[in-house]
Amino acid sequence: MVQPRLATRRLLLRPFTFADARHVETLAGDARVARGSVRIPHPYPPGLAARWIACHEVAWQSGSGVYYAVTGKDSGELQGSVSLQLAERRLADGKMAYVGTLGYWLGVDYWGAGRMSEAVAALLAFAFLELGVDRIEASHASDNPASGRVMQKCGLKPLGERFDPDLALRLNDYAIDWIEIKTSIKSDTYEIIN
Repeated sequence: MVQPRLATRRLLLRPFTFADARHVETLAGDARVARGSVRIPHPYPPGLAARWIACHEVAWQSGSGVYYAVTGKDSGELQGSVSLQLAERRLADGKMAYVGTLGYWLGVDYWGAGRMSEAVAALLAFAFLELGVDRIEASHASDNPASGRVMQKCGLKPLGERFDPDLALRLNDYAIDWIEIKTSIKSDTYEIIN
């Protein structure tokens, strides 16, 4: 199945192409973007973007992830990325759930205008309504409260703070379950276009 593109009021979320690799390296390679991210390295290694993009189609086809380039709806200009890593997992209550782990970043020139909240809201609605995801989880570095505001604007609830020894970072964790929002989630948050 072909990964659909999602349109919002101002944005187009589309699969990445290899033509995006150089622009990803420039945007994600900015020290300020890397500093706000849990997983983006700095300096950004040459060739990493192409290797990252090469994994996206396999993840989509296997149901293990969905990755979108966040672009201007009118301009088509790459602005950032929003994604979900997907897995069937046992929750603390013992129940099995299809869980999406949210990740995103935005180029510095696009900060502060609500673009990421718009992109995340569309992806979460798509995940719950079209992909059958039961739960969305996300984390941000404790020193990046702007990322937490995006999560909260999109309905995720704070779960607490923890230290991640693998990343050597203090993280704030968030989550939202389908059951908590199924009556309020809006299908008009996005439009599927192919």
